[in-house]
Amino acid sequence: MFKARIKADSLKEFIGTVGSLVDEAKLNVNEDGIQIKAVDPSHVAMIETNLAKSAFDSYESKDMEMGLDIDKFKNVLTVAGKDDMVELEKDEDLNRLVVNIGNLTRAMPLLDTSGMPDPKVPSLDLPASVSVVVGEIGQGLKASKTVSDHIALSTTKDSFRLVCEGDNQNSVDLSLGKEQLEKLNSSENATSLFSLEYFALMVNSLPADRILHINLGTDLPVKIDADLAVDDMTGAQGNVKFLLAPRIDRD
Repeated sequence: MFKARIKADSLKEFIGTVGSLVDEAKLNVNEDGIQIKAVDPSHVAMIETNLAKSAFDSYESKDMEMGLDIDKFKNVLTVAGKDDMVELEKDEDLNRLVVNIGNLTRAMPLLDTSGMPDPKVPSLDLPASVSVVVGEIGQGLKASKTVSDHIALSTTKDSFRLVCEGDNQNSVDLSLGKEQLEKLNSSENATSLFSLEYFALMVNSLPADRILHINLGTDLPVKIDADLAVDDMTGAQGNVKFLLAPRIDRD
């Protein structure tokens, strides 16, 4: 049994973070909420995201797994306005998810989860941590897309930099000092090179005013954490964690 009701913008944000990396995913559902863990097809990036029971207007569920076509689900949610309520219910007899938005009812067949892995999130000791508003780095990412397909993230004790270097001396360099950051803790200099496409997909899946918590080291993966389903009164009712593997060929 699964039956829930949630504000459209919270559900769109949750599904949007997942859709930045994968087209299909397994929802692990229990009485406390919903969790998704997935690895992208290239095994370069990983996501772990959750919505707590408290993010829902109403919520009833037993422990279960549901395989979901993320792209189709996102398309269903496009008809919902920001403040609309979305009702979700599993049709046990036909193994489908029934979505109600106002007068609209959409039934989606659920996918077989037997081939969907449950990846383990690695424990990483990353020496540098940065907290920055999404909008502060959005302009740099947008400018970088015409320069190269990779981006270097680096920290010193005083700054956080995004550097993108292309051919013919084309480059983008965004340097943010402590006054432009929410937090910076980097006792040693750290730098790693990453796929610009993946990093931008992760960052751009979140609202411009959301705070990113970024942890990195030298030639190590980058970990990105952010709150989801943020309410002015009750705070965050969900969370997303991204991991992105580095590119070591830093010629």
